[in-house]
Amino acid sequence: MFSETVIEVGALSKSYQIYHKPHHRLLQGLFGSRKKLYSEFAALQDISFSVRRGEMVGIIGRNGSGKSTLLQILCGTLAPSSGSVRVSGRVAALLELGAGFNPEFTGRENIFMNAAILGLTTAQTEACFEQIVAFADIGDHLEQPVKTYSSGMYMRLAFSIAVAVEPDILIVDEALSVGDIAFQNKCMARIRSMSDNGTTILFVSHDLSTTQLLCNRVIWLDQGRLMQAGDPVQVGRDYYVASLGNAADALPKDAIITQQDTGLAHFTELRVSNRDGQTTPQFAVGEQVTICFTLAALAALEPSIFGLSIYRADGDWLIGQTSREASVVWPACRKGETVMGQITLDALCLAPGDYRIALAAYSQDLAICYGMTGILPGFTVDANYPTWGKFIHPISWQPLPAAT
Repeated sequence: MFSETVIEVGALSKSYQIYHKPHHRLLQGLFGSRKKLYSEFAALQDISFSVRRGEMVGIIGRNGSGKSTLLQILCGTLAPSSGSVRVSGRVAALLELGAGFNPEFTGRENIFMNAAILGLTTAQTEACFEQIVAFADIGDHLEQPVKTYSSGMYMRLAFSIAVAVEPDILIVDEALSVGDIAFQNKCMARIRSMSDNGTTILFVSHDLSTTQLLCNRVIWLDQGRLMQAGDPVQVGRDYYVASLGNAADALPKDAIITQQDTGLAHFTELRVSNRDGQTTPQFAVGEQVTICFTLAALAALEPSIFGLSIYRADGDWLIGQTSREASVVWPACRKGETVMGQITLDALCLAPGDYRIALAAYSQDLAICYGMTGILPGFTVDANYPTWGKFIHPISWQPLPAAT
């Protein structure tokens, strides 16, 4: 296992000619290189990687990053513009829902047609026919034209055919996302079994948790370029952070703090630091984060409480808490005085990602806002293991003896 190379991609590029007016395509064909009437779109740019027998490799990236183009080239349905591609063995692919099916044919007829496309003889298809039907589990719909199928039924039948032909390489492009959870589980179990038996799997998914759990390696594409390839946890984490926006920058002590003009007070300092007091935007799950602040009174202030909001980079508001819940109140102060404080997140439980923060100062009853910042750069959270959801909450796990 993992010794024989079955996919070898070298300096692969794929470009498309984009014509802005329909007749330009005709003129380009007539006059050739005299004048360039198109612009070029690079779907893939200088991609190189290899995959060994039995590996399960995930391919991730935003929409339009080149994932589907790459898979079509590997399947032989699309020719590269430059570079080399070598694929060894029988390939079965689920690229687009219903691709390869004749909508007028019944499910039964499409089984034989698809199996023939994948290289099986009629006798071989008959031998595994009952296995395909049992796995697909679409009942009486087998004898109906596939144009009457739901997307889930399409996927069930297509996947069942693809795995029944025992391919050397199985390529799955987001097709499983349309199935119900029970069938997805059955598909995942079959994919694991195939990989254990030496089938190479290329798996495209936007579900990072699935790729982190299933795959031996992950390839990250962005705008047609290979950004990173390697450990699923590391690559998935870096992709997730990048997908939320640019990494958070530390807010310098003398930075301009955007805030509302209340005429009562304004924040003059806001700093994010680690347990050692070092200003930094980078933290790991479980580390301590300290937010230090200074508020200058522009008028006499009654006793104050402070509020903290934390937002994910995509705008999702995750935390909104005030010191009032902890019964912590700052004393009253006169005009011209300053109020200082710090907020400590003892064990950071936010999932890996990029975060923004906002602070506010209120009267003790929350009726008057003394000062409020805008949403400011905060910090980035990393983890060295697969994570899901928005929080890594402290949890105790305890096995219990089975009931007798």
